[in-house]
Amino acid sequence: MTLLDFLPDQFVDTGVGQRSQLGNAGWMASGAVARFKEKVSLARRIFFASVLAVATASCTGVPASAPTSAQLVRTQDENWEVFVVKVTSLVTRALAQYQPASFPQAFRLAKYTPSVALKPGDTIGITIYETAGSTLFQGTVPPLMTGTPGLPAPQSSTLPLQIVESDGRVTVPYVGRLHVAGRTPSQAAALIQEGLASQTVRPQVVVSLVSNMANTVSVGGEVNKAGLMQLTLRGERLLDVVAWGGGPKYPAVQMDVRLMRGQQVVSLPLQQVMSNPADNVVAQPNDNIVLVRNPKTFLVMGATQKVAQYPFETEQVTLAEAIARAGGGIDVQANLGGVYLFRYEPARFARSLLAADRQAVDLTYVNARMAALEGGMDAPVIYRIDLTQADGYFFAQQIQLRDKDVVLVTNADSVQFLKIMQVVRSITGAYYDLTRSTNN
Repeated sequence: MTLLDFLPDQFVDTGVGQRSQLGNAGWMASGAVARFKEKVSLARRIFFASVLAVATASCTGVPASAPTSAQLVRTQDENWEVFVVKVTSLVTRALAQYQPASFPQAFRLAKYTPSVALKPGDTIGITIYETAGSTLFQGTVPPLMTGTPGLPAPQSSTLPLQIVESDGRVTVPYVGRLHVAGRTPSQAAALIQEGLASQTVRPQVVVSLVSNMANTVSVGGEVNKAGLMQLTLRGERLLDVVAWGGGPKYPAVQMDVRLMRGQQVVSLPLQQVMSNPADNVVAQPNDNIVLVRNPKTFLVMGATQKVAQYPFETEQVTLAEAIARAGGGIDVQANLGGVYLFRYEPARFARSLLAADRQAVDLTYVNARMAALEGGMDAPVIYRIDLTQADGYFFAQQIQLRDKDVVLVTNADSVQFLKIMQVVRSITGAYYDLTRSTNN
C-alpha cells in the first residue's frame, strides 16, 4: 500500500483543466505526486524483473562451491561413458582385489647368471711367480711369503694393470698377445702359465679381476651417490642397486623407480617395489636405474572445511582419513549422504567391478556402454558413499586412495533454496529502501 492509494483521482490527473480548480499550489502538488508515482512504478518494474531473474537462476542453477547429488547423477549422459557405483560390501571386496601396474612379465622372469668371465673393457692384474733358476721378471719376494725347505724362495712380479681390448686380447711379456675374453681369471692364468713354461722354470700365474666394467648397472637421479655399480656373483636386485646408491634423497612414498632396459622404460613407485617382492627384479648388465621424485597427492573438494591438495604422507591413506584431513563437511552445507570418489580404473578391472554388485549400478546404463570397456582405455568411475549410514564409515575405512584421486563432498539440496532466498531478501530490501527514499 502506497500514498497513491489514498489520493483522490483529481490529485493524480495533471491535466491543464485541473489547474483552474486547484490553483498554482494544487497544480504543483499534483506534479510532485505524478513524479512520485513514476518512481514507484520504476521500482516495481525493477523488483519484478529481479524476481524473474532469480526464478530463472533457480531453474538453471545458482553459484555453488559444489554440485548436489542430483546434478552429479546427470553426468551419465550420451556423450561420455562415466560409471556411477554405489559403494557396498561387495564393491569394497572388489576394490580390495585391485593390483597396481607392475613391471612387464619379461622383466620379472628375466634371469641373469652372474659370471666372472672376462669381457672387453675389463681391467685385470697379472702376478707371476718364478720358483727356480734365472728369472724373466725382476720382482720382489712378498714379506709374508716363505719358500719350501731346501728350495729357494719364489720371486713374484706384478705386471701393470691391463684392459682387455675390444678384440678380447691382452699382452703378456715373453708370451705375446693372448685371447682371454670369455675365460675366467683362473683359465686366463693357466693360458699365460702355459706360454711362460718354455721361458722359465715352474712359473705360477695369478690373474685377478680388478674392474668388471662389462657387468655394471647405472644408478642416478635422486640418490645420494650416483655412479656405476659392478654386479657380483650374488645377483643384485633393484633394491640392492638403490641401496648401493646411498638410498633416495626423499621419503620412499615420494619416489618412483625408473628402469631402462634395452628399448623399454618402466616406472613404478618405490614403495610398491619395497612392498612387492615380484617387482624387485634382478638387475642385468647395462640397466639404467633412475630415481625420480614424484609426490603422490589427492584432492578434497566441495563442502568441506578445507579444500586443498593433500600429499600421501604415509604408504596408505583411506577415504575416511582424507575427509578427516579436510576437516569434515561444513555443518550447514554438506550432504554426507553424497560423498563421491572420482578416479580412472583400468578397463579390465572396471569390468569386474561393475559386475561385482548389480544393485550398486544402473544396469541399463552399464549394459549399453560395456562395449566401451573393450578397447582397453581407462574408464572414469564415480563411487558414492553414504556417510549418513553406519556402514558408510566402515566402507570409507576400507577404500584406499590412489595417486590423483578426487574426493567430493556434495552440497545439500536445501543449500540452493537458501541461496535463492538470500538473493530475494537482498532484492526486497533494496525495493524497500527505494520506496522509503521516494516517500521522503
